Amino acid sequence: MSPLSTPMHKSKYLVCVDQHEESRVALRLACMKANARGLQVVMVHVIPPADFQTLGAIADRMREERKREGQTLLSTLAEEAFATYGIRPFTVLREGSTGDEILETILSDVDINIVVIGTTPPGVGRGKLTSWLSTQLGNKLLIPLLMVPGNLTDQQLHSII
Repeated sequence: MSPLSTPMHKSKYLVCVDQHEESRVALRLACMKANARGLQVVMVHVIPPADFQTLGAIADRMREERKREGQTLLSTLAEEAFATYGIRPFTVLREGSTGDEILETILSDVDINIVVIGTTPPGVGRGKLTSWLSTQLGNKLLIPLLMVPGNLTDQQLHSII
């Protein structure tokens, strides 16, 4: 059994987080929804793989630095979630292609039943990840993708719970 899975199959929100404000907004909405429904939150942060052209020792140091930064980010966001919502999110740090690692996180935890991501405000540009994830989740895993505009206020978030 995965360390994230529970024998009771309690539903979980998976929130994809990074250093951008949009992911904090997505995390806030997921925490609000989880609180209202008595559910759990899992945060995943994906670090890019090491550059194979970089020499071994340098690549190892770069990888370790990215891991430390990722752990710091996850710890900070988990502390914010607990301080604000009383929720202790599970944290997952993965290395690789962002989309693939998000899917692997979902596949490793049967309790995840919705994926939450923050999106950039209109005009800022949207990445290919959102489109790719919606296709993968909808066609292969049958899990909803909740896209949260990164410019929503807490008041707006409360109104859509």
